Amino acid sequence: MKRALFLIFVVAVLIAGGFLSYSISQQGAAAIPGLRVQTDNPEASALAVTPEKGALFAIFAVVSLGSVVGMGATIALIVWFLNRQVVQVRKAPNEGFAFSLNPAQPNSIGGAVTSRPAVTIFLLVIVLVALALGFFVVANPFK
Repeated sequence: MKRALFLIFVVAVLIAGGFLSYSISQQGAAAIPGLRVQTDNPEASALAVTPEKGALFAIFAVVSLGSVVGMGATIALIVWFLNRQVVQVRKAPNEGFAFSLNPAQPNSIGGAVTSRPAVTIFLLVIVLVALALGFFVVANPFK
């Protein structure tokens, strides 16, 4: 019952909006009591739509709607990937991470260093760059 009343209310609001738009387009400012026309120039009037203003509004509406849909799809994709990883971790056996350099242990620093040397080199480069920047900040030759 509540859904039917809500649907009837939405239809009534749409009909009223359509009637108001039609009467404004046919009668001008006289259709709404208290409405004053500030200018007769259609380019400056908020009540008149020129082809240029209509095209710009349509372009703006399409870009805005596309941006909202694109952002929603991006967030949905990110959340799906994150949830996928959480499901995989929950299915995996519960193994702790060992802070040892032994490459024989799969869940240890040594195992990660030996199995992924590109990541190790990347981290070393980042640490060296951070140290160089820190040294430059401390011993600034441009003081």
